[in-house]
Amino acid sequence: MLIDSCWLRGPQLFKAELYGSMKEAKSRCIKIHDMKFKVFMSLLRFIYTDDYEDSAFKCHPSDILVQDLFVAADRYALEKLKVQCQQRLWMSISIDTVLTTLILAERHSSAWLKEKCLEFASKSENLTLLSVTEEYVQMMQSFPSLLVELRQKVKDSSDSMNVRKKQRTS
Repeated sequence: MLIDSCWLRGPQLFKAELYGSMKEAKSRCIKIHDMKFKVFMSLLRFIYTDDYEDSAFKCHPSDILVQDLFVAADRYALEKLKVQCQQRLWMSISIDTVLTTLILAERHSSAWLKEKCLEFASKSENLTLLSVTEEYVQMMQSFPSLLVELRQKVKDSSDSMNVRKKQRTS
């Protein structure tokens, strides 16, 4: 019986690949699909050192690499690495990256990063810039629930501003 790797997480997935009935256990070579070499090397570096950044990475940080590493950390249930990637993604958030990061947070169950992205995107000056981008249109089509949450965040922030204005005038 073959084990479907989609149902396995973290150490269980590695164990199944190496020792279980998965075809990789019988092979001299394990192929990891859907992961760039640099991401895999960063993942291994983290497993052995608790640090995913090598000197080349520190000199030339890449949001795409961190996004891919975030996905790998989620796949292999490396929560500490996932948290570090979330923080790194948040530190480099911008109009150009917020929607991609928001979708990534939604897909990989990162409530903290999702909330941070929604807060950033819901600011009126940011929302104005975002709403004319191709990424925004794609998000509307592919993740309508995120659009609903973003609109609710805008409404909530507008409501709280109105309350503060009323308190000042009272």
